[in-house]
Amino acid sequence: MRIGFACAWDPVPEPTWSYTPWHLRGALRDVAEVEDIGLTYPTAVRMPLKALHARRVNGHWVSMWKHGVLARGYAQRTLRAAERRSPLDVVIQIQDLTTLRTPFLIYQDLSYGVLLDELVAGPLVHFPSLAKADAERLRDRQHAVYERAAGILAMSHWFARHLVEVEGVPADKVHVVHPGASAATSDGARTITVRPGPRRRLLLVGKDFHTKAGDQVLAALGLLRREVDPAITLTVAGPREWPTPEGPPDGVDFRGRLPLADLPALYAEHDLFVMPSRFEGFGIALVEALSHGLPCIARNAYAMPEIVRPGVNGDLVHTETPAELAATIASVLENDEIFATTAKQADEIRRHYTWERAAQDVLTAATKAIG
Repeated sequence: MRIGFACAWDPVPEPTWSYTPWHLRGALRDVAEVEDIGLTYPTAVRMPLKALHARRVNGHWVSMWKHGVLARGYAQRTLRAAERRSPLDVVIQIQDLTTLRTPFLIYQDLSYGVLLDELVAGPLVHFPSLAKADAERLRDRQHAVYERAAGILAMSHWFARHLVEVEGVPADKVHVVHPGASAATSDGARTITVRPGPRRRLLLVGKDFHTKAGDQVLAALGLLRREVDPAITLTVAGPREWPTPEGPPDGVDFRGRLPLADLPALYAEHDLFVMPSRFEGFGIALVEALSHGLPCIARNAYAMPEIVRPGVNGDLVHTETPAELAATIASVLENDEIFATTAKQADEIRRHYTWERAAQDVLTAATKAIG
């Protein structure tokens, strides 16, 4: 089988979409013949489009230029030209880039239909400049691409259900393909030892501090240090700069943006992973933490309940209240059974969330789709 791999790469391709397409393409090359038909936007194209779509939201400039008509048109012309140059059996698209004559499957963690559901409650956390009219237009275009697609590879069961039950995509077109954990432990099936008490080291990893509810985590940390244990600390990694004007408060160790290779050691240094994201297509950082034996605190929303199971490997919060988050953190830190179970299941997490397994799932879905 000759597979075309189509992705709109960032200027530095490896970190595109949190390394997902880079690692998936590499793993597919081990099981099939893969030709890269992806696209890059030259500076002469990218910069004017970013400026054209720039909007100032909450004091920051944001640009959804890749969602615009001009960028979509450029992607369509580029990919169709690549398709004509080389005969392929199937194309794997990262996101819904365009329709093609060759059978194609789309790998996604969410859709514009999901975003429209969220817009009912107000502006989007992660896409603050997206207006309802634009989201509706983009949803209609996306559904037209879905209709022509041979299959949709959903990153989670939650998203697969949304596609089928809410958006009306035929169930036989939707396949769940969990991602690999790019920053999981690299030493195979080693046994994770139970972390001894006292447990005081909290960790949050994520580039978008507000989307990951970093402000809620900081407020909860203040409560914990005042009312539970002043030695409880929080390490924050991901943002390039500290996200609040007043700087990191007491008890916070800010590491900034770290290379992917440094993350396994970071997970290994901590006791509890806290990421109650306000918006989360999947939550691969939760999986990476679990692969290191760290129980997780997440939010009861999106795909997060598929990963974090209350009373088993962590807990879920339901509100924005720092007090609820602080109480949940304190409860998990004291729960020896949760830490023992998470350590025991770490090897199972590592075995499942691999890019090798993801590539095989993609290959199986592609084979089924093209008969």
